[in-house]
Amino acid sequence: MKKENVDVAIVGYGPVSKLLATLLGQKGWKVGVYERFPKPYPLPRAVVFDDEVARILQSILSGEEIERVTQAVPDFYEWVNADRKLLLGIDFSQFGISGWPSHLFFNQPELEEIMDTACRKQATVSVNLGSEAVGLSEFDDRAELIIKDVHGVETKVTAKYIVGCDGANSFVRKNIEHTITDLGFVADWLVIDIIPQVEREWKPMNLQVCDPARPTTVVSGGPGRRRWEFMAMPGETIEDMNKEEVAWKLLEPWDITPANSVLERHAIYTFKAQWVDEWRKGRLMLAGDAAHLTPPFMGQGMCAGLRDAKNLAWKLDLILKGLASDNLLDTYTKERKPHNRDVVEAALFLGNVICVADPEAAAKRDEAFFTGSVPPMPEFPFLTEGILYQQGNYTGKLSFQSQVNYQGKTGLFDDLIGDGWIVMSPIDDPRKVLREEQVTFLENIGAKFIQVSESSDTKQESPNLVVDVDGKYKQYFNETGLEAVLVRPDFYLFGGTEVLNELPLLVDDLVKQMGQFINTAATR
Repeated sequence: MKKENVDVAIVGYGPVSKLLATLLGQKGWKVGVYERFPKPYPLPRAVVFDDEVARILQSILSGEEIERVTQAVPDFYEWVNADRKLLLGIDFSQFGISGWPSHLFFNQPELEEIMDTACRKQATVSVNLGSEAVGLSEFDDRAELIIKDVHGVETKVTAKYIVGCDGANSFVRKNIEHTITDLGFVADWLVIDIIPQVEREWKPMNLQVCDPARPTTVVSGGPGRRRWEFMAMPGETIEDMNKEEVAWKLLEPWDITPANSVLERHAIYTFKAQWVDEWRKGRLMLAGDAAHLTPPFMGQGMCAGLRDAKNLAWKLDLILKGLASDNLLDTYTKERKPHNRDVVEAALFLGNVICVADPEAAAKRDEAFFTGSVPPMPEFPFLTEGILYQQGNYTGKLSFQSQVNYQGKTGLFDDLIGDGWIVMSPIDDPRKVLREEQVTFLENIGAKFIQVSESSDTKQESPNLVVDVDGKYKQYFNETGLEAVLVRPDFYLFGGTEVLNELPLLVDDLVKQMGQFINTAATR
């Protein structure tokens, strides 16, 4: 049997794995990725991500790469009833707080191709396709994975940590003790991906038809593609629905025919709402669909998995550096599960609007929208648990990103400054109000100290000063009333303060919270 040693072994090679492996590779950690299929999956799956996820992808891809494989939305996402009367309009055309359009549609194989390139560029990352995980063991000081290649040759991979990014039928999950919370939502939908062969204007670009006779979703599938989703009605089986002739028949009223379009894929998806109760067991972790399944009504399935990877990456980095104990990983489930639960419940709220097959119930739903008596749509969740300052209105909210000028270059903040812990103020260099030991602590965990200035004078050559070229940071700080923020490596606010001189209170709280995990001897 062959033998390999890595810092982190990742099972599966979808977008969550690609992101996590690349982020760890950027830090120089030795990562082994093991995927049982010998070739990438060639067909579309997820089709949309939000501005937060665009910023996460910006950690490993250039803005030009992301823009090349995505399509922004110029208008509203319209929800209509059977008579095509508007029930709800969601503005998808705005930019989000993360510096990207609020929603971007994409073709998953194209996105994964550029993510794969970014991953393979990391000298310390090894990607192994056609390598199936067949054995798993955990010990006090290591974990071991048995991998079998397409020729039947087995390899024992010894790793400090193993992450299962291997989907809804996760091998890693099956091999660790776990329980699952299931909200009991199940719905079968026929998902059809089309490549139109004729130029056509789609207005609106994205449409939800809440017709009890056949709830239908019509959205972009990324540049040059369209997607239709048709709910299976009572009495229809998966076998009835999942046929090419059925797909063309359902598309015909939309003027989509073999004469003007290519049918790229048709498949039945069973939408579920469930999650594993603990995403970490010792040296083993779960991420993405291996940890949770989200109905697609908010387009958050892949997004949730990428948030998992971003959360795990900065914590594993501190642990592998010896700066923190692996108890820090206890915060992974604590932070990500409530956030994901809230996303699932918001998706179910929308699903319960859409998936109404009874005409009388649909009529009552429509009347509730027309009279304004429908319950308000849930707000998108933010972090509420874990390593967070427990005072202030902006704790756990996403931090702001926009264009800045830094040392003669203009671009998005992360591209010029990088990510990691960020201490930022529009008033002054935040280090000036911090004690020496606070600055030392923050520097030891990789923090950067940034002053945002409105003017581009000679001071901009300072390593701590960026220029707010569009005035967006000024607007953000004015609207929030904040004079300083402390940003986590996954872009969430640890906290903010309305008075710069109170920043030491935030840092003291961070030191206290991280103190239970930080190896003080290693940070001296």
